[in-house]
Amino acid sequence: MRKTISRDYFSTYQLKIPLEISKIIEISDPVYTFSEVLNHIDLKKYFVKEGHRRTGRPEYDSEKLLRVVLFAFMENGYASVRQIEKLCKTDIRFLWLLDGTPAPSFMTINNFIKNKLSASIEEIFTEMNRYIFSEADVDLEHVYIDGTKISANANKYSWVWKKSSVKNRQKTFEKVTVLLEEMNGS
Repeated sequence: MRKTISRDYFSTYQLKIPLEISKIIEISDPVYTFSEVLNHIDLKKYFVKEGHRRTGRPEYDSEKLLRVVLFAFMENGYASVRQIEKLCKTDIRFLWLLDGTPAPSFMTINNFIKNKLSASIEEIFTEMNRYIFSEADVDLEHVYIDGTKISANANKYSWVWKKSSVKNRQKTFEKVTVLLEEMNGS
């Protein structure tokens, strides 16, 4: 009787190639809505016009870089270029936005933001908001303020006193009005 030795020549950490990245991302993920909005905005007007380059490596696609930078800022508030580079290498949503191109280095992202963008990111977000407001029929004439207070460390002493709420209501409305005028004015 022969003794057979069974060996497994695999590892649980072997590379598995997904057939379609979009199947992995949930359908409710904000990356789809973000991409849909950017498809309806002319992104070329935000790039600096330059002459034709003859030497060096081919340039990275400016629209893909802008999508990655905007999505990183949308998801994280402020994102450093090194953080964006890491997200491009590890986050499946950023890989989907890059559409098969290799992840850019932090220097590529930094040079893009400094040298290629002609407008600030806030201006681009403002145009995105204009598009969303026009498509979703958002009513900008009325302001609704919810007075909900949510406290992370709630206890029996954490509530809002009625007198202080009534007293500070006018100040709050003035602050909100000023903010809305700033947002609508620019």
